[in-house]
Amino acid sequence: MRLSRRQLGALVGAAVLAPQLQGRPAVAAPAWKLMWSPRAGVDGLRAFETIEDDRAGSHPAGAPHISTEGDNFRFTMHTVDRDTSTDRQRHEVTGNRTPGGYLRWLNGETWRLTYSMYIPSSLKATTSFTHIMQTKMPGTGTGPITVTSLRRVNGAQTIEHKIFEQDILVGRTDLVPLQNRWIDIEYEMKIGDGGAGSVRWVVRSAGTTVVDATKTGVDTFLGDRVRPKWGIYRSLGDTSGSLQNCHLLLTDLRAYKLVEATGTRLEAENATISRGVVNSDHAGYSGTGFVNTDNVAGAYVQWAHHAPAAGSATLTFRYANGTTTSRQVAIAVNGASTNVDFPATGAWSTWQNRSITVPLVAGANTIRATAITAGGCPNFDYLEILA
Repeated sequence: MRLSRRQLGALVGAAVLAPQLQGRPAVAAPAWKLMWSPRAGVDGLRAFETIEDDRAGSHPAGAPHISTEGDNFRFTMHTVDRDTSTDRQRHEVTGNRTPGGYLRWLNGETWRLTYSMYIPSSLKATTSFTHIMQTKMPGTGTGPITVTSLRRVNGAQTIEHKIFEQDILVGRTDLVPLQNRWIDIEYEMKIGDGGAGSVRWVVRSAGTTVVDATKTGVDTFLGDRVRPKWGIYRSLGDTSGSLQNCHLLLTDLRAYKLVEATGTRLEAENATISRGVVNSDHAGYSGTGFVNTDNVAGAYVQWAHHAPAAGSATLTFRYANGTTTSRQVAIAVNGASTNVDFPATGAWSTWQNRSITVPLVAGANTIRATAITAGGCPNFDYLEILA
């Protein structure tokens, strides 16, 4: 943001010790509740409902084809691997396993997946199907509901997402610029029969949104329940010479369910502010304004929250980032910090939510958002806490 605006405030460069007002209950509204957040290095393949690693036993010397590698899940495909149908190859995992059992995605519910993915240049788009993520109804003999695929279009390599049975393209972009680097995926599905469903597919690279596409009025339910799948599932019918030994990496997988909930909303303008001011010159904010920090590393906004009991809580930051790149922020809860990206929102008057799940202690908690880079923080409207 413009420094001249900051200079209008007498508090630039100093901490504003705003009164720590008691958070007010937020209006009951849908909220994303974190349901699944496995770590490869801790949970291993127990994170999934089923493991489809060389089901036909075609290449035991190459096992395991699905494994963990640090905090990454790795899928390794060799050209000699074959599925039970020998015209294709498949190494996939399915579902979301938690200590309480498998998550069941049911008709009428809305779910969100987020994860990071590494596609090396050896994993190429093909003229026939190469799926790297699917949603399906459990059971054999059923087609996918949606698919993320690597497909050649007029000879060019692309990554795309489709409603499978209806052959509806949700979004597509060039694959090559996204290879050999980590990219971030956000995927939302409203499960609905007939035309009651919807799908949103977002691809980000280095904090820049490459695809943000939505299709509504689509069929996203076949029966029973919906179950996600990840891995490499490809046809041997490719005519472009693109099949070779390859792999796929996934990390930071999260599954959220949209629930009706009432949380506690803490307005940013009532927080402790270091190196920033309260502004009200961009529309769409809640309360009396929003916090605009200096463009400097170390600027922060700190909230105080009293939790009636210890436990896990979802923190949702409402923010705006009118630049073209993501802003990195260290979110510290009672001193324990994690780095969070706040992607560009397109305009300073366009507000979006960014959620993380953290442990809170019974009683007093401090939640501080500190700018990591010289760009400062995004503009913060409020923090909402759902326990």
